[in-house]
Amino acid sequence: MRSHTAQAQATQCRAEKCLRGAGLAGMGLKDSKKLNEKMTRAASTSRWLTGSRGQESAVMKKQAWLLMFFLLSFSAVSLAQGLGSIVGTVSDPSGAVLSGAKITATEIGTGLVRATSADSQGYYVISSLKPAQYTVSIESSGFRTSKQEVTLLANQALTVNGTLPLGAPTEIVEVTGTGVQVDTSTSTLKNVVEQTRITELPLNGRNAATLTLTTAGSVQGPSGGADQGTTKTFPGAVTLNVNGARQNQISYQLDGGNYVDEYTNVNQPFPNPDALQEFSIQTSNYSAEYGQNAGAVVNVITKSGTNALHGSAFEFVRNAVFNARNWAAPLTLPNGSPTKDMGRDQLKRNQFGGTIGGPIIKDKTFFFSSYQGTRLRNLGNVTQTTVPTVAQRATAADPAVINLLKGIPIGDAAGKLSFAKPDHQDFHDLLGKVDHVLTDKDRLSARYAYDRFTKLAVFDPANFLTYTDGSTITSQNILLHESHVFNPHLLNDARFSFSREKASRGPAANAISVADLGVALPYEPVKAIQQIRVNGGFSFGDNPPASFVRNNFTWSDDVSWVISKHELHYGGTLERSRVDLDNKFFQPAEFSFDGFANLMAGKLTDYSGNPAFRQGAGEFKNNRNTFAGLYIQDNVKVNRRLTVNLGLRWEPGRAQRELKNRWTQFRLPDLIAGVHSTVFPNAPAGLFFPGDNGFPDNGLRDSMNNFAPRLGFAWDVFGDSKTSLRGGTGIFYDTRISGMNNNRFVDSTPFSPQLFLQTGAVGAGPGTFADPLCTQTATQTLQKCTSQTTAYPFPAVFPPPKNAPFRQSDLYLGWDPNHKWQVPTIYNWNLVLERQLPASLLVRAGYVGSHTSHLGETINENPCVPSATVTCAGAIRRLNLVKPAADVSFGDLQIVPYDVNSSYNSLQLTAERRAKSLTITGSYTWSKSIDDLPPGQGLYGFDGTYSARPWDDPLRHAFDRGPSEFDHQHRFVSSFVWQLPGLNGMNGFIRNTLGGWQFSGLVSAQTGRPLTVLSGANSNSGGSRAGLGQDRPNLGGNAYGAGACPATGTTACRDWLSPAAFVTNPAGTFGNVGKGSLRYPGYYDWDMGLGKNFKFTERVGMQFRAEFFNVFNRVNFDETAVSGTGNFLKLNSAGNFGALRSALDPRIGQLGLKLNF
Repeated sequence: MRSHTAQAQATQCRAEKCLRGAGLAGMGLKDSKKLNEKMTRAASTSRWLTGSRGQESAVMKKQAWLLMFFLLSFSAVSLAQGLGSIVGTVSDPSGAVLSGAKITATEIGTGLVRATSADSQGYYVISSLKPAQYTVSIESSGFRTSKQEVTLLANQALTVNGTLPLGAPTEIVEVTGTGVQVDTSTSTLKNVVEQTRITELPLNGRNAATLTLTTAGSVQGPSGGADQGTTKTFPGAVTLNVNGARQNQISYQLDGGNYVDEYTNVNQPFPNPDALQEFSIQTSNYSAEYGQNAGAVVNVITKSGTNALHGSAFEFVRNAVFNARNWAAPLTLPNGSPTKDMGRDQLKRNQFGGTIGGPIIKDKTFFFSSYQGTRLRNLGNVTQTTVPTVAQRATAADPAVINLLKGIPIGDAAGKLSFAKPDHQDFHDLLGKVDHVLTDKDRLSARYAYDRFTKLAVFDPANFLTYTDGSTITSQNILLHESHVFNPHLLNDARFSFSREKASRGPAANAISVADLGVALPYEPVKAIQQIRVNGGFSFGDNPPASFVRNNFTWSDDVSWVISKHELHYGGTLERSRVDLDNKFFQPAEFSFDGFANLMAGKLTDYSGNPAFRQGAGEFKNNRNTFAGLYIQDNVKVNRRLTVNLGLRWEPGRAQRELKNRWTQFRLPDLIAGVHSTVFPNAPAGLFFPGDNGFPDNGLRDSMNNFAPRLGFAWDVFGDSKTSLRGGTGIFYDTRISGMNNNRFVDSTPFSPQLFLQTGAVGAGPGTFADPLCTQTATQTLQKCTSQTTAYPFPAVFPPPKNAPFRQSDLYLGWDPNHKWQVPTIYNWNLVLERQLPASLLVRAGYVGSHTSHLGETINENPCVPSATVTCAGAIRRLNLVKPAADVSFGDLQIVPYDVNSSYNSLQLTAERRAKSLTITGSYTWSKSIDDLPPGQGLYGFDGTYSARPWDDPLRHAFDRGPSEFDHQHRFVSSFVWQLPGLNGMNGFIRNTLGGWQFSGLVSAQTGRPLTVLSGANSNSGGSRAGLGQDRPNLGGNAYGAGACPATGTTACRDWLSPAAFVTNPAGTFGNVGKGSLRYPGYYDWDMGLGKNFKFTERVGMQFRAEFFNVFNRVNFDETAVSGTGNFLKLNSAGNFGALRSALDPRIGQLGLKLNF
């Protein structure tokens, strides 16, 4: 047996040698010039972290300096950023450990080699390995050599133990591994979606990101607030909720570099499936190297080239001929003629492209590239609306209305009109990657990803109702990764990534504006129509022209160091984020008419919360953020059966910076004292801005004390690596602030004033459609349209002058000054039992829980007080009771406190089998997610609805406590890929006919998400006016209807809920229907694929595929299409309460052909 002397010497190095090997990332200690330069950069970085603005204490700055020195001294990563490690114990047949045994891991595709030796306990670690196939060789003098081919997955600690038989090292023992391995090394819960599932499962739109939903504990959350698939972000972004975390709390990485959309905190588009090696989803108690987002971590790994030339070419086609009819699609038009293809989905999609990868210089330089193009053409689903009849049009008196009606087609005798909006989209996805071996200790990787999405703008002068914006969105992502091996036990990884997304939108070149209709607006800077709506009739328009640009720069440097029983990982990350927005928000104005009679008269009128007239100055901002984090992780091998995971992360939460200082803060004591802003003296008392005394930079003080400990264990119960008990707990901070977080601040007065004219306002009201501001016969002061003498606020001047006006009807927004800002914090825990069964089957049962605090919400600190009026027009507001009415100029005053809490508890069951012929996974989650966010506030808590109870009511949080809007109590998901025998021993006809078939499928089922019923009324006596329309009814019977929905879908499904069970709440009460106490219908979907593989030569083959989504054509109702908004529904007597009006896709089919070589 080999002596332990060498190992002991390696672990007891002299101080100078340790510093040289582990510290300063390769910087020589004798080079004082480099040391001074690096310390200077550290000082600059420390100023970034601490702010150096006089607001942090000396203690905070000292802590930052100490941790920055720690980062420099130990140069920073680990099993980080999607990499993996191979670990194990080497022993002889009697079980005695073999110290000094040599372990070699050879990457099969490239021939690259990493080696190490076993320590005195026979234990070894080879860390920072990229996911790939390896040959692991274990040898020791006096014993036969063991060889085993293994597949290392992303973020996996793969155990490869070696029991060496006696004999000569030249004698080779081939070991066969199992398909799925029990985790005996970490407490992290994760799911790895390997290449087989990525490329062989049926994916609608070939969007691999949807496979993140195959993970236990994950659900598809509502997209409200995330702007997925709009003109701001790429279509196909997943709204992923994991273990109670919100979808904006998920971290996405591509090859270890940041891959988060800086505006929404969702994912950037995944590369096409043929470009992906695999990806992992870490869902609970991940190591301290990960931070910034408190939810899951998704690591996406792209393919690399090898010593052999490989590639593919493919095309997938979706056409209406393969599709079934949508439940809600009409069979006939209003005139009785049948719809095209009997209502089948008319979307046509072609996806084509290919991949190629191989050597540039054998064993040294490798390349890989891929391209996918998508062409989507859709005639548009038929939409039915109501337009004025010929008789009604004859009564039109307003000249602008007469011009408007020229672009509104005439319907049938009852005014019913059917039309479709065509949809043309193109998508380009490109990826290129080069890996180069610099030396036997240094490897360099460079990768570039590019995506471009375009959507055609539509405008038909003969049918204004088709008005649709066009958009162009581009994304670029660059990664540089250098890996250096100091010695077999000490490695360093350095990364730099840059990502840029730019989204631009605008109308068609021939589009009109309201000025072309004869509407007199003194200020109309853009040629677009934002919204013209008629209650009970048509509406048209789209978002105004805008540009959304975001950039991210990320630097990380990380170290992995194995010292005896300790596998140390330490390092840090520094990110700079930029979000620039130029949005002509409400500049084209919005116009509302309550019914056709008002439209014909040109009378602008409010209805259902829509103001008669609204115009704004736009939405502009320039956000800058710094995200930083330092960590240390120690995975301690206590003995052969027990590993303990210890970690600590420091993550300073820096307040978001807006370059033009568009922030506001409200202080109630200063309102009472009558203190006014010195920056804007006309602002109401108590409202302050940057530059005022006591106003912190960016409106909030930095949250610096964010120390996040992690603790976990993994116990090999019987010592045979077939049963493990794992568990852990940790604290996680959500320091990554999204770019849209401050949208409503930059929208508010005086930075971006808005003008509302409402018919119910006392002494105020709009003019006609042709002259909404009464400027044709009066001076430009709105004197004729409103009792206020304030001048017309457009065009708005920026920066606003010191004497900027503040109108009583304006909306004001401010941070909560009563509590120090604390970033959202998740406390996470889990306990999991795993067992490997025969037939390569692994089963897992676990309890996963979390508690989240400091989530944001919006409250109205200035609601109307109870009165006999239904609206706030002319009503006394709450702050009027604090100060005389003459001193209070507020309308709604929205305050943003971070005081919402949530909890999550779940049972998670998983089974998986990975073998050559059959890969199958299945997971079931039984969970409950509860929070006290008011219904309808959505993802960021800024969606404009308030709690029915006033903000200072001690029962408010209890009243709003209930299931989270993404809570699905039961969820099951399964995937399988089954390759039938190839019949290689049979004759050619039988082999080609009956052999090479493949079945694949995705099955998902879940119960419905929560629903809150609102009464639609308000308590007018002794109640609250905090959230108008947010009171809830009383429940007096079974809430659900007894009948089934009609199979034809020709009418809305109105028998889902029973209106008779709900009674309007009495005056002075809030109702007894609990938040989220009802549920939408559940969801069930089965996607199926059938493929035939043809083998032409050993290296060349072809695959034909037929794929069907929702193969059994189940009707899954669209929850967002009920007659309500968000996750709440208002009780009404119009006969459509709870009506389900549309359904998700019916059975959809596509064909594919792929050539592989």
